[in-house]
Amino acid sequence: MNNNGLDNPDGLEGHLGETLADILNLDNWQQGDDLSQVYHRLDREIRESVKLEERVGQQIRQRVLPLIQSRKNAPKEAGLYRVSRQELEWVHHNVLFNGATVAADGTVTAHDTLLITAAQIGICTVSYIGQSGEFRKQLFRKDLSLNYDDPVEEMVALLEERQTRSAYNQDEPRDELNNLVKRGLMEYAERGLLLNHAQGKWMMGHGSPVPLELLTVGFQAFQTKSLEVLRELVTQHRKFIYVPSAPRERLVLSLGNALPPLQFLIVDTLFEQMDSWIKTNTYTQVMGQRLREFVREIGPQIVRGVYRASESSPPCVFYAHVEHAQEAALIAMADSVLQEQRGFPMLLSLADTLCRVSFEPSGFRQMVQQSYARAGQPFRYLTERETRR
Repeated sequence: MNNNGLDNPDGLEGHLGETLADILNLDNWQQGDDLSQVYHRLDREIRESVKLEERVGQQIRQRVLPLIQSRKNAPKEAGLYRVSRQELEWVHHNVLFNGATVAADGTVTAHDTLLITAAQIGICTVSYIGQSGEFRKQLFRKDLSLNYDDPVEEMVALLEERQTRSAYNQDEPRDELNNLVKRGLMEYAERGLLLNHAQGKWMMGHGSPVPLELLTVGFQAFQTKSLEVLRELVTQHRKFIYVPSAPRERLVLSLGNALPPLQFLIVDTLFEQMDSWIKTNTYTQVMGQRLREFVREIGPQIVRGVYRASESSPPCVFYAHVEHAQEAALIAMADSVLQEQRGFPMLLSLADTLCRVSFEPSGFRQMVQQSYARAGQPFRYLTERETRR
């Protein structure tokens, strides 16, 4: 197992540049009122890291990027591309500002007490010509139901049910309404609504077109419906762009950091990543076979790439269909140059803002608390965090 040397004191010291003894000696820790040394150390470390990244980036441009196209199992579109200002202007007028591209974003808010778990999933769709949609689904999970004639049997069933639940505001696999399920429902709704309710030629979304939650959620009926939606998105619609806000692909981001502005790189497909997800999770025999067939069919059709929209912005990872990868990258970049410092698609930012305003978490929690108050118990079932001021 690769633990990056962190279980070994020598490995930890190599990463941090200090001996473990010095780190654990609390006499070496700085007093909170002396910030001059903190700023000085921070400036030095960041300056050195920037210089190192620039030096590595130069080597990546010279030695690594030319090899991307010839890598084993590389998609046919793999390689480095440059974008002109004229191309960006054409996309602005013909694909973005005319409403041909629709973005979707979702949010999940949950309130968990002994009595009930209330969750709200909100989805917003938006385009640049002002077309928007708001969709909401509320879920309620109750441990106690009035299905027992014997009060003792009812009490035992309730206690056993609560024993299997996770702690307040904590997610565990054994809890059927955990974060994986809630996010899975949100991811499913985002894609389904874009396919069935949005009027756009291109679809844009956060994250990956095939998110992990939809393949590992654990309910066969849910997975079956999810595969139907994902297959429709990838094999039939095909014109999609997905850009994650916080990608985990450090290797791809390192390649992106080496890119000059207005360039993008198509790196590989999602087959290997999706295949590893399937191999590390447990399924029934029927569903496992169905997912393996799905991965073999869909994985090679989705490419992963990275682009930089401006000199001051970080790189962005993107996903697209292999047959429309260059168009998708161009659209994502054209939308991202509208936010020069962020370098992230503005249409996704607009969808996120609309979603946060329409489904503001504190508003939902306030409605829940008001309902408790009307039921005669304004504080009894609230956690310490919820009553903290």
